[in-house]
Amino acid sequence: MTEINPDDGSKRAKNIAAVLYLIVLVFLVGGSYLNQPTSEGVEKSSSAGR
Repeated sequence: MTEINPDDGSKRAKNIAAVLYLIVLVFLVGGSYLNQPTSEGVEKSSSAGR
């Protein structure tokens, strides 16, 4: 018969938590990177204020 190791559940939960953490991190970093104003946009906004 197969033995059920109680550590398997906690190991799986830790792996799932690590993957979710990475997904959230990539989402935040990627979103902030995509939202950065480009140098072209910065030049236009700075000259428009004059």
